[in-house]
Amino acid sequence: MTNPFNRRLNLDLAIDWTHPVRSLVFSADGKIKGAVNLPYPLSKDQPKLFNAVLADLDRTRPVVFQCRSGRRSQWAAQLALDQGFTDVSNMEGGLLRWVAESLPVQPFSKNHSPWVHAILEPETNTAQYIVTDLETREAYVIDSVLDYNPLEGVVKPTTARKLVDFIKNLDLNVTKVIETHVHADHLTAAWYIKDHLDSKPEIWIGKQVKQVQETFAKHYNTTDFSSSSPGFDRLVEGNDTWLLGKSVQCSVLATPGHTPACVSYLIGDAAFVGDTLFMPDLGTARCDFPSGSAPALYNSIHSMYSTWPDDTRIYVGHDYPPPERAKFDVMTTLEKQKLYNKMIHVGISMDQFVALRQARDRVLKAPRLIHPSLQERAHLSFRFHIMAFCALLMFISLLNDWAKTFSFPAVERPHVIMYHAISGPNLWPPLGEGPLPVINQSWLSRLGDRLSTYYTNLSQLFL
Repeated sequence: MTNPFNRRLNLDLAIDWTHPVRSLVFSADGKIKGAVNLPYPLSKDQPKLFNAVLADLDRTRPVVFQCRSGRRSQWAAQLALDQGFTDVSNMEGGLLRWVAESLPVQPFSKNHSPWVHAILEPETNTAQYIVTDLETREAYVIDSVLDYNPLEGVVKPTTARKLVDFIKNLDLNVTKVIETHVHADHLTAAWYIKDHLDSKPEIWIGKQVKQVQETFAKHYNTTDFSSSSPGFDRLVEGNDTWLLGKSVQCSVLATPGHTPACVSYLIGDAAFVGDTLFMPDLGTARCDFPSGSAPALYNSIHSMYSTWPDDTRIYVGHDYPPPERAKFDVMTTLEKQKLYNKMIHVGISMDQFVALRQARDRVLKAPRLIHPSLQERAHLSFRFHIMAFCALLMFISLLNDWAKTFSFPAVERPHVIMYHAISGPNLWPPLGEGPLPVINQSWLSRLGDRLSTYYTNLSQLFL
């Protein structure tokens, strides 16, 4: 274990090992730019949780532990060495010595550090996040994924189960399942997670989701929408604020551009930006969806640049590593975005960005899962009516043998795509794309046979 004062490290990642009451240290002494602060008692009182936090650190990079004086951080650094980390440093003398040597310190602005556990879903390259206040174990799930096979029309909660198992294993109290926007490339697992956690977390999304619903209602030839947006517990908007745990400040920044409903969440010193910014070597998300706007995205990102501290950790919604990088990465800092983002660093004007973005969008194909994901996520009210309709069919099939055939007239444009509910190896037949199908006696009979599992199957997917 080495001393960073002797090695003169560039502190790209420092762990600030603070007092149990974290704000006392920061309000008096400030913080080192880029340091992630963790509560000291965690390592002694909750070793299982502490080991999970350490497991998320990149072992290929130097890790520097620091506290106010250097004593507690030395003990924590030794624990990291015991877990197999090799490039570990303790800052001898701690923050007091740092300040005494006139090294740069920035004021603490109530931006405590939540623990962010990222799980990458490889089929859609989607980054899912479990964001936790380590003092209270209160946690949020952000941008979860429900696995969908477009060739078979089958959904499976394989990825969602991993999230739920991780949460239960560490006894986290998930109070919110958060969506940054209506995605066009994957289905959400929000309702599955809510149904499978005892805490029954609320599902949050941006208020402008109603505009997305209205836009795609016309595209999918249905007008049956509910103004209350069934399925979402809260519609958030810019400047909403609240606390994660007892001390992690949270706020919403409206960031339209990719879609009109995009919002970004600042949770302590970590920001979850969905499909606005990507990693700096990729640029930004596309803006060619209905109601998307490159000028709006430029303004949204510059709102981040002017509002959040430079050392804010930026967690992106996807990563598509270019050949020269190869390795997946989902976190950078706001300062690196401002300096190095290939499409929208601070030296690029709006006209330049719009030209770059529109040129790129002209050659992009539609996302592979755009229709299932938009219909599943934005078209909520119709799918609840489908559930009620199927329940009615089963009731009729049980009471009326005379129901030999139910048929529905064709329509000029296809109605929504619906999906299999989940019932292990025996899956419900899909309704498929196009007009609702003819439903005959044998299909009604199969529905009746599955009456006992119907509610459970659909609740896993929809509720």
